[in-house]
Amino acid sequence: MAGVPLGNCPRQPLATGTQISMAKANSMRVLVVRSGRTEWDVLGRVQGSADLPMSAEGLTGLNASLAALGGLTLDRVISAPDEASRQTASRLAEVARTRKASVCKDLGEMGLGLWEGLRYEELEERYCRAGRLFLDDPSGVQAPEGEAVDEYAQRVIAALASQLGRAKAGSAVGLVVRPLALGVIRCALNSASLCELWSMVRERPDVEWYDVQGRDPRLAAPPQRPKPASAA
Repeated sequence: MAGVPLGNCPRQPLATGTQISMAKANSMRVLVVRSGRTEWDVLGRVQGSADLPMSAEGLTGLNASLAALGGLTLDRVISAPDEASRQTASRLAEVARTRKASVCKDLGEMGLGLWEGLRYEELEERYCRAGRLFLDDPSGVQAPEGEAVDEYAQRVIAALASQLGRAKAGSAVGLVVRPLALGVIRCALNSASLCELWSMVRERPDVEWYDVQGRDPRLAAPPQRPKPASAA
């Protein structure tokens, strides 16, 4: 996947959105959508909270992903505040024949400070160990002048729980976010640690359904970094 680094985090088997279904009367369907790619995504640049529009390539990929879903109806669409996410959400709302998407600022992408705009391969060259760690497992790394991943995950999951708490039981909700928010949300919904963030972005489709219960326990707390093994 263009613009997304590879990682070596040990991973548990991942469930699909339908496999983790909670057949409860108060459940809802959530369509989690990665925002259409920007020029920086295509070029492999670290974007973070930089606000860029969707590229022509991003629109083509988004249309293909939405077409693969077939007939789509959503009751509500929620978007991160950046331009690419808002453009994606607008297109999703159009396809799903729903009202204009609402914007949630706390679903915005993590600020990566001085790293924003660099190519991923430049991180290791300029920031040595911190850059290597971020490319492998971002859960324990904080970019210079950027957000801490743990705090960011807490913000995103709290915002998601709040937004879904307003949805009616049995409804279908579309959710459009940038890659790091996408990884955090998928870690939570798959009960995985933040160590698996990059694999949640890289190894899963851009558009994916999840069944989410009202007051879902997976959203009660953000995903965490795995605890280090104790010394023998």
